[in-house]
Amino acid sequence: AAELTAMHRSVDEAVDILCNGSDLADFGRLLDEAWKTKRSLTPRISTTRIDDIYSAARKAGALGGKLLGAGGGGFMLFFVSPEQRQQVGNKLDSLLKVPFRFENSGSHIIFNNESDATH
Repeated sequence: AAELTAMHRSVDEAVDILCNGSDLADFGRLLDEAWKTKRSLTPRISTTRIDDIYSAARKAGALGGKLLGAGGGGFMLFFVSPEQRQQVGNKLDSLLKVPFRFENSGSHIIFNNESDATH
C-alpha cells in the first residue's frame, strides 16, 4: 500500500533530519505527517478521545506527535518547541504528564522487587 511505503520512507527522512544538522522542527512536522498517514490506514488506529487530545495539542503549538503503547492504554508523545511547552501543557492540563529523558546507555531496571525473583 502507498501508506506503508510512505511510512517506510519517513524513517529514512527522520534519520536524515536527526543526523545531518537539519532544523529539528522538521522532525516534528514529520511526526505529524506519519500520524496522519497511520491514521488513514484504518479507523481502529485511534479513538475520538485520542483524536481530540492530538488536535488540542497541535492547536496549542505541538508540531507533531505519536501514540505509544497498544490497545487499551498507552501514552501520547508530542514534539513541542521549548517556547510552546507551557502553552501545550496548559491545554492538556487534565492529563497525566510523564516526564522522560533520552538515555544513551539503553534501558535500565528502575524497579526490582527481589522477593518476586525467588518465586
